[in-house]
Amino acid sequence: MTSATVYRASTTAPVNIAVVKYWGKRDAKLNLPTNSSLSVTLSQADLRTLTTASCSDSFRDGDSLTLNGEPADVSGARTQACFRELRARRAELEAADPSLPRLSTMALRIVSENNFPTAAGLASSAAGFAALVRAVADLYRLPDSPERLSVVARQGSGSACRSLMGGYVAWRAGERDDGLDSVAEVVAPASHWPEMRALILVVSAAKKGVSSTSGMQQTVESSGLFPQRVSTVVPANMMAMERAVKARDFAAFAKVTMAESNSFHACCLDTYPPIFYLNDVSRAAIRAVEAINAAAETTVAAYTFDAGPNCVVYYLDKDAPTVLGAFSPILDGVAGWKKDYQGAASSAKLDEGIAQALRAGVSRVIMTAVGEGPVPSEEHLFRRIDKNTMSRRFESPEVIGDGFAHLINSDKDITILELSKSGHDPKLWWRCAARRGVSFSNISPSSIILFATLPLISYRAREQVTKTEQVRLRPQHGMRMRSLRKAIFAAFLPVDFPNSVSSDYLAYQTYDSLQAFFSTITSLLANRALLQGLGVGDGDSSATCAMLLTISRDAVSNMVTIGFAHRFGLSIEPEAKKYRFLADLFNDSAFFLELYSPYLGPWAKALALCSAEGLRAVCGVAAGASKAALSLHFAQNDNLSELSAKEASQETAVSLIGLFVGSLVVRSVQDHNLVVCLVVVLSLAHLWTNYRGVRSVCMTSINKQRATILYNAYGMFSEVLSPEQVAESESIVFWDDVIRNTDREPAMRIEFAKNFGHAMRWGVSDVFVVDGPMHTRFIRPYAPGRPGNIKIMLWDGARPEHAILAWFMAMDTARATGAANPYGDAKETIDVKWRPRARDDSLWDGLVAQGWDLNTGAMETGPGVRLGVQVSESKDE
Repeated sequence: MTSATVYRASTTAPVNIAVVKYWGKRDAKLNLPTNSSLSVTLSQADLRTLTTASCSDSFRDGDSLTLNGEPADVSGARTQACFRELRARRAELEAADPSLPRLSTMALRIVSENNFPTAAGLASSAAGFAALVRAVADLYRLPDSPERLSVVARQGSGSACRSLMGGYVAWRAGERDDGLDSVAEVVAPASHWPEMRALILVVSAAKKGVSSTSGMQQTVESSGLFPQRVSTVVPANMMAMERAVKARDFAAFAKVTMAESNSFHACCLDTYPPIFYLNDVSRAAIRAVEAINAAAETTVAAYTFDAGPNCVVYYLDKDAPTVLGAFSPILDGVAGWKKDYQGAASSAKLDEGIAQALRAGVSRVIMTAVGEGPVPSEEHLFRRIDKNTMSRRFESPEVIGDGFAHLINSDKDITILELSKSGHDPKLWWRCAARRGVSFSNISPSSIILFATLPLISYRAREQVTKTEQVRLRPQHGMRMRSLRKAIFAAFLPVDFPNSVSSDYLAYQTYDSLQAFFSTITSLLANRALLQGLGVGDGDSSATCAMLLTISRDAVSNMVTIGFAHRFGLSIEPEAKKYRFLADLFNDSAFFLELYSPYLGPWAKALALCSAEGLRAVCGVAAGASKAALSLHFAQNDNLSELSAKEASQETAVSLIGLFVGSLVVRSVQDHNLVVCLVVVLSLAHLWTNYRGVRSVCMTSINKQRATILYNAYGMFSEVLSPEQVAESESIVFWDDVIRNTDREPAMRIEFAKNFGHAMRWGVSDVFVVDGPMHTRFIRPYAPGRPGNIKIMLWDGARPEHAILAWFMAMDTARATGAANPYGDAKETIDVKWRPRARDDSLWDGLVAQGWDLNTGAMETGPGVRLGVQVSESKDE
């Protein structure tokens, strides 16, 4: 029988604010930092997380997490890592003592509440995971020390390991791969230096635009300042900070604190794309601290910022009048300002610009001090909010009043506005209150003339809107023609056309239908020649020969299909327009081979017909794959399948017309020379309409050719071209990937490497290797009369925009190439040079503004290998 016993434990955990920052991971899975860090634990009287951990055999819905009254995701890797480790430690106790209840096998319910905003730069995740780990450890009665538990908390949130202790806490980076030496330890307890105070200026309680986890990864990948910070800056600051804390030297403490904050945010700004955690209010707070120190003629305050705009000002209790007195005239009316310091006077006077920025931007202040670590609590949140909760993820803020059902069931005059999925094609449904029992009527053109102001209910707006509607009576024959036309359109065009497709859809489909018409007639003429080639009407031919020839053609077709798909399959989507045109070129070539096959000898005839079938197989693969890519581009309303089905209907209708016209042509034209002339004309018309069709397509994905056109235009005119402008300059078939230098000489051929061997094919001595953001460029030098070569390999984890950036940066290198600079602008193995072109914000913002798709990978036409490295050290035996 299942036990209904519920086991509970509650604890509170503090917030910590780092004075030597943790930023960057050497192992993301284990949350191992690239550098050590040091923080001040703040008093839980002002900032704390209260967490209750419960478990029971009666919990049948698995683990759950409730944060600030809202259901939260408990399946994340971080949370599960903490649960696994804590359960494993509890299981060890249960194995050693069989009398213990099997808590490790029970589902956990975690309920947590913060008394401060979540994810707003106030170390909410640190306090949250510290409270979670401490509460579950208390629930499981684990004998582990805070240092041992810090290894678990670190896997949830790196900074959480420091919140398991009070006072001044260091998190040692450690060196072991398993992270067992990456632990938190107390540098000094709160009682060692209890005079430390903190004033937190809450600039924004909004959730950060760039999370700490994402920001760290971007900085490690792209910041040129970051390696220097990890290797030199942080170790020196850690030593200086520990000395300052132990000596209670506030001047030294303040110097390191502010320098560390500046260094950390400089790395964020050096990240690509740059990360802006600070804003104008943050900078005003920095100026305020500088003004206070200048007025005091000594360092009495220190600012620091974590990954957010909120400013933490450290000061000693004896300097509170000086520091708080400067802020009092500005902030004493803000929530959180303690009455003890209202009207405090200071020798420091902040200028009006700083005061105005702080007054307008600071929404709340928190006045706190150094404090202790986690504390057990008798307050159990589970008991207070344990109830069945309903997920809110499906709720819409766009509900009108009490909703549609309430209005429809009411006794009011109601007009419903029905829209298509894209928000177009409006229809009105109306019901008069006096006819409540009658169904709704569609207000259509067949109704009487109606002038009325109608309250419309729209699912896209909160409020009711009014609309004056005029509908006129139309003749019945006009109505029938309109209905017929609408039915025809509905059969061949996507639902909600033209709003459900891209703007270039109609032009392409028009030309595509024309080329299909010409192709159908040409195929009939070629098929007649094919039948003659197979022996139809020839008394000397046998059915066996015709069958063997058919088998040979099918075998060639199958082998070519497999081979072409294997060799060119990855190239078709990035170059969809090119392969869509080439497909019909191959098809028309097959027509001519079949047309002349009856006039060839037996072996030549077999070769011609098999070659024609091979070309047609190439056409089938290229056309099918490129059409799929184009359909994906055209579909704008999650209607890819429907769009493909309607395209098939269009082709079927055009083929029927083509078959009818072609039958008349085949019957009328018998002379061979006339047939050849007619096929030439039809093929030219076929290719011309196909060319016009693909030329009308304006792809928004960026491939190598489009990237080159875009960056050339941006370099010359500082203008980002639109997809329509690029389409006008785009070459459909022929394009050379050799980039010219400033002297207009062919300088460098740029390509993405097929593999590492391909990138290093010329040998280490002839290749200069340069690292850029999430990529490496392998440069073979330029020589007069011979272009150089740049091969690009993206790193593991690179996104499509990194491939585009790598191409732009390679173009910069190529442009700088010449006899005097065979490697272009590549000077160092790490590309830390600021490139005002390739990494310009206006370029990337312009690409987004013009509608370019930066999330679709179209730069690579090969297998898309990624570069990773593992360095092993050989040891002398």
